[in-house]
Amino acid sequence: MRKWCKKYLFLVSILQTEKILYTVDNMMKYSKNIQLILDVLEDEVSGRVKEAAKKIHPQYTNTYMNNCFNKLFNRTKASSSDDLEDIYKIKGRKYEIYNITESENVVITEMIESYPDSKTGKIYRTPQVVVSEFKDGLIKTGRHYNDPSLSFMHLTKDQTDQAFINSEPIIIIE
Repeated sequence: MRKWCKKYLFLVSILQTEKILYTVDNMMKYSKNIQLILDVLEDEVSGRVKEAAKKIHPQYTNTYMNNCFNKLFNRTKASSSDDLEDIYKIKGRKYEIYNITESENVVITEMIESYPDSKTGKIYRTPQVVVSEFKDGLIKTGRHYNDPSLSFMHLTKDQTDQAFINSEPIIIIE
Protein backbone atom coordinates (compact mmCIF):
# COMPACT_ATOMS: atom_id res chain seq x y z
CA MET A 1 0.00 0.00 0.00
CA ARG A 2 1.42 3.36 -0.99
CA LYS A 3 0.06 6.63 0.34
CA TRP A 4 0.90 10.27 0.73
CA CYS A 5 1.56 11.33 4.27
CA LYS A 6 0.16 13.97 6.61
CA LYS A 7 1.25 17.11 4.81
CA TYR A 8 -0.41 15.87 1.61
CA LEU A 9 -3.65 14.55 3.10
CA PHE A 10 -5.64 17.41 1.65
CA LEU A 11 -4.85 15.96 -1.79
CA VAL A 12 -5.82 12.41 -1.00
CA SER A 13 -8.64 10.74 -2.82
CA ILE A 14 -8.79 7.13 -1.68
CA LEU A 15 -9.93 4.23 -3.84
CA GLN A 16 -9.79 0.63 -2.59
CA THR A 17 -8.86 -1.88 -5.29
CA GLU A 18 -7.28 -5.33 -5.02
CA LYS A 19 -6.27 -4.76 -1.39
CA ILE A 20 -3.93 -1.93 -2.40
CA LEU A 21 -4.71 1.54 -1.14
CA TYR A 22 -4.48 3.93 -4.07
CA THR A 23 -4.16 7.62 -3.39
CA VAL A 24 -3.51 10.67 -5.47
CA ASP A 25 0.20 9.82 -5.66
CA ASN A 26 -0.69 6.91 -7.91
CA MET A 27 -2.10 9.47 -10.31
CA MET A 28 0.97 11.71 -10.10
CA LYS A 29 3.34 11.53 -13.03
CA TYR A 30 6.61 10.05 -11.87
CA SER A 31 9.47 9.33 -14.19
CA LYS A 32 9.68 5.75 -15.39
CA ASN A 33 12.65 5.01 -13.11
CA ILE A 34 11.12 6.48 -9.94
CA GLN A 35 7.88 4.64 -10.67
CA LEU A 36 9.86 1.42 -11.07
CA ILE A 37 11.48 1.89 -7.63
CA LEU A 38 8.10 2.55 -5.99
CA ASP A 39 6.60 -0.48 -7.74
CA VAL A 40 9.43 -2.77 -6.61
CA LEU A 41 9.05 -1.58 -3.01
CA GLU A 42 5.32 -2.30 -3.22
CA ASP A 43 6.09 -5.74 -4.68
CA GLU A 44 8.46 -6.40 -1.78
CA VAL A 45 5.95 -5.33 0.86
CA SER A 46 3.19 -7.40 -0.79
CA GLY A 47 5.38 -10.47 -1.40
CA ARG A 48 4.97 -10.32 -5.19
CA VAL A 49 8.27 -12.00 -6.01
CA LYS A 50 7.59 -12.79 -9.66
CA GLU A 51 6.41 -9.24 -10.36
CA ALA A 52 9.53 -7.77 -8.77
CA ALA A 53 11.83 -10.11 -10.69
CA LYS A 54 10.46 -8.67 -13.95
CA LYS A 55 11.77 -5.24 -12.91
CA ILE A 56 15.29 -6.37 -12.05
CA HIS A 57 18.05 -6.69 -14.64
CA PRO A 58 19.49 -10.23 -15.10
CA GLN A 59 22.90 -8.91 -13.97
CA TYR A 60 21.50 -7.16 -10.86
CA THR A 61 23.78 -6.73 -7.87
CA ASN A 62 23.16 -5.10 -4.51
CA THR A 63 26.03 -3.79 -2.41
CA TYR A 64 25.75 -2.84 1.26
CA MET A 65 28.07 0.13 1.66
CA ASN A 66 29.15 -0.73 5.18
CA ASN A 67 31.12 -3.24 7.24
CA CYS A 68 28.45 -5.52 8.67
CA PHE A 69 29.60 -8.64 10.55
CA ASN A 70 33.18 -7.77 9.54
CA LYS A 71 32.27 -8.17 5.88
CA LEU A 72 33.17 -5.05 3.97
CA PHE A 73 30.80 -4.13 1.13
CA ASN A 74 28.74 -7.31 1.18
CA ARG A 75 27.34 -7.90 -2.31
CA THR A 76 24.35 -9.99 -3.28
CA LYS A 77 22.89 -10.94 -6.65
CA ALA A 78 19.26 -11.44 -7.53
CA SER A 79 18.69 -12.32 -11.13
CA SER A 80 15.57 -14.45 -10.70
CA SER A 81 12.54 -14.76 -8.47
CA ASP A 82 14.25 -17.66 -6.68
CA ASP A 83 16.98 -15.27 -5.51
CA LEU A 84 14.35 -12.93 -4.06
CA GLU A 85 12.32 -15.50 -2.09
CA ASP A 86 14.10 -14.93 1.26
CA ILE A 87 13.71 -11.17 1.06
CA TYR A 88 10.07 -11.19 -0.03
CA LYS A 89 8.81 -13.67 2.55
CA ILE A 90 9.18 -11.09 5.36
CA LYS A 91 5.69 -9.96 6.41
CA GLY A 92 5.08 -6.55 7.95
CA ARG A 93 7.73 -4.65 5.98
CA LYS A 94 7.26 -0.89 5.70
CA TYR A 95 9.06 1.88 3.80
CA GLU A 96 8.85 5.53 4.84
CA ILE A 97 10.27 7.58 1.98
CA TYR A 98 11.50 11.03 2.93
CA ASN A 99 13.16 12.01 -0.34
CA ILE A 100 13.39 10.50 -3.80
CA THR A 101 15.28 12.12 -6.64
CA GLU A 102 17.00 11.17 -9.84
CA SER A 103 19.47 11.93 -12.57
CA GLU A 104 19.89 10.04 -15.81
CA ASN A 105 19.61 6.30 -15.08
CA VAL A 106 20.00 6.80 -11.29
CA VAL A 107 17.38 7.12 -8.54
CA ILE A 108 18.34 8.05 -4.97
CA THR A 109 15.87 7.21 -2.19
CA GLU A 110 16.19 8.34 1.43
CA MET A 111 13.98 6.21 3.66
CA ILE A 112 13.44 4.18 6.77
CA GLU A 113 12.94 0.46 6.20
CA SER A 114 11.08 -1.34 8.99
CA TYR A 115 10.22 -5.00 9.48
CA PRO A 116 9.54 -7.35 12.39
CA ASP A 117 11.96 -9.97 13.64
CA SER A 118 10.26 -13.27 12.78
CA LYS A 119 11.17 -14.81 16.15
CA THR A 120 10.79 -11.96 18.64
CA GLY A 121 8.37 -9.62 16.85
CA LYS A 122 10.66 -6.67 17.67
CA ILE A 123 10.85 -4.12 14.89
CA TYR A 124 14.03 -3.41 12.99
CA ARG A 125 14.13 0.20 11.74
CA THR A 126 16.96 1.22 9.48
CA PRO A 127 17.43 4.74 8.13
CA GLN A 128 19.18 4.46 4.78
CA VAL A 129 19.88 5.94 1.40
CA VAL A 130 19.63 3.64 -1.60
CA VAL A 131 21.24 4.47 -4.92
CA SER A 132 19.68 2.52 -7.79
CA GLU A 133 21.14 2.39 -11.28
CA PHE A 134 19.18 1.36 -14.38
CA LYS A 135 19.98 -0.38 -17.64
CA ASP A 136 17.55 -1.30 -20.40
CA GLY A 137 14.63 0.00 -18.31
CA LEU A 138 15.41 -2.35 -15.39
CA ILE A 139 17.14 -1.93 -12.02
CA LYS A 140 20.71 -3.12 -12.53
CA THR A 141 22.54 -2.02 -9.38
CA GLY A 142 21.58 -1.07 -5.85
CA ARG A 143 23.84 0.40 -3.19
CA HIS A 144 22.50 0.66 0.35
CA TYR A 145 24.16 3.26 2.56
CA ASN A 146 23.24 2.55 6.18
CA ASP A 147 24.54 1.65 9.60
CA PRO A 148 23.27 -1.88 10.30
CA SER A 149 24.06 -1.53 13.99
CA LEU A 150 21.07 0.84 14.18
CA SER A 151 18.77 -1.98 13.05
CA PHE A 152 19.88 -4.23 15.86
CA MET A 153 19.12 -1.50 18.40
CA HIS A 154 15.39 -1.98 17.61
CA LEU A 155 14.92 1.78 17.39
CA THR A 156 11.48 3.13 18.22
CA LYS A 157 9.59 5.36 15.82
CA ASP A 158 10.27 8.28 18.18
CA GLN A 159 13.99 7.59 17.92
CA THR A 160 14.02 7.42 14.13
CA ASP A 161 11.87 10.55 13.99
CA GLN A 162 14.77 12.37 15.70
CA ALA A 163 16.89 11.71 12.61
CA PHE A 164 14.31 13.44 10.43
CA ILE A 165 13.54 16.47 12.57
CA ASN A 166 11.31 18.96 10.73
CA SER A 167 10.64 16.35 8.02
CA GLU A 168 7.93 13.81 7.42
CA PRO A 169 7.80 10.98 4.93
CA ILE A 170 6.30 11.94 1.59
CA ILE A 171 5.31 8.36 0.75
CA ILE A 172 4.68 5.35 2.97
CA ILE A 173 4.54 1.85 1.51
CA GLU A 174 3.18 -0.80 3.87
